[in-house]
Amino acid sequence: METIKATVESLDDKHFIKIKIGDDEIRIPMSNDKPNEVKSAFNKIITRIKVGEFQIKLEKVEEDLFSLVANEYLTQLNREIQEVHGEMKQYGLA
Repeated sequence: METIKATVESLDDKHFIKIKIGDDEIRIPMSNDKPNEVKSAFNKIITRIKVGEFQIKLEKVEEDLFSLVANEYLTQLNREIQEVHGEMKQYGLA
């Protein structure tokens, strides 16, 4: 299973998880409510699930709040990725 690296990024007091998948960069906002950005990020992740199973891990887990939250977020996201990939395989979509 492939492991994709992620980082916690901060820009102008806004925090997000940045995931690099191939040439594409996915940003999931953590400090502001941006449902369209989250939806776009999830659509890109679902597209990547079709290629094959993977997991996302933070390059470095710090002791700050955003790093800890991002790590837990990615733990839950990885569970969802595995579940969706399994369902896609079951229906012949992956």
